[in-house]
Amino acid sequence: MGTMTYLFFLLLTAAWFYQFLALVCLGRFFRPLASSAPPVATGPGITVFKPLKGLSPLSRECLTSFLTQDYHSYQVLFGVRDPDDPVLALLRELARAHPRCELSVVICPEDLGLNPKISTLRQLMPRARYDLLVIADGDVLVGPDYLAQVAAAFRQPGVGLVSCPYRAGPSRTLGSALEALTIAADFIPSVAVAHYVESVRFALGATMALTRQALTAIGGLAPLADFLADDYQLGFRVAQTGLQVKILPYVVETCNPEMSCRDYLSHQLRWARTYRICRPAGYLAYGITHALVYSLAILLGAGLAPWAWGLVAATLVLRGALAGFSERRGLKGSLPLWAFALLPAKDLLAFGLWLASFLGSRVNWGGRSFRVTPEGKLAPSK
Repeated sequence: MGTMTYLFFLLLTAAWFYQFLALVCLGRFFRPLASSAPPVATGPGITVFKPLKGLSPLSRECLTSFLTQDYHSYQVLFGVRDPDDPVLALLRELARAHPRCELSVVICPEDLGLNPKISTLRQLMPRARYDLLVIADGDVLVGPDYLAQVAAAFRQPGVGLVSCPYRAGPSRTLGSALEALTIAADFIPSVAVAHYVESVRFALGATMALTRQALTAIGGLAPLADFLADDYQLGFRVAQTGLQVKILPYVVETCNPEMSCRDYLSHQLRWARTYRICRPAGYLAYGITHALVYSLAILLGAGLAPWAWGLVAATLVLRGALAGFSERRGLKGSLPLWAFALLPAKDLLAFGLWLASFLGSRVNWGGRSFRVTPEGKLAPSK
């Protein structure tokens, strides 16, 4: 074997170690803890912010899940930018169907920065009645105990922000299946590893909860107006104040859009370039996780030797075990078996995207092209 083959063997050893570490961390993270604070039906008042745009097949189910919480007291603020948005008809219908829920629909027409989510949230904030604030994407489905679980987490002193891992909903296209597989096989394991190996200084954007005190301490939402990764910035800034940032072992579900493969690649490249800018050291270290690529490099370097084929097979088994454990045992997801057969192709694409993330700072978001500055801010692409 040549020098390069030995180098790839060392990289494969490190990648295997990471896969085993991720399995252990996932097992610990999703293990029920008797010491965790039990949820209660009554607690501090909660304001739920729901910035919305457009309709999806699951909009009714997702939005209703926030109107039927087993918790008292809470209000829900729906923010819509466009007064002609089709989601408004559904919101009016939901308001009639849930008259006891403290629900408000607010038109938020101002453009307060390049991040439309933050712009809408800033226009909703003056209407918040309560001091525990929940920010949830429009395509998120939660259980009836979600708010109770969140409120329980803040009973621990020093907690400033909590967020939740998420699984992808049913996949109906190849791009959607790749997205769901990426969440289960790559993203959630990396979150679990970060949870135990380093202190968590970021939030997961599907649902985030923080105290009004923590938000005030970081200067409110205005400083986030032009940042792409608002969830990372929110968690990072709260952690800098000395308050604790936590990720709860409570899984929510996101509506998995009918992505094309091109949509999937564009989304993943945007995520990769954002991650590289926000956490450069961690993202560079993420390169050692690409076990399949290194096993295939060894296979070629060893002249397709039988023992090298064994390394490739063992790598595929290990990757499949991690993806399956994360999706089935951790996230309690329903990704079909055929989707797991895409894992080798997804892993090769992930390595290509990792390399491509270093070749520029341009991203596509919301139908517009931007470049991401070294600070993580959006700037119109010229």
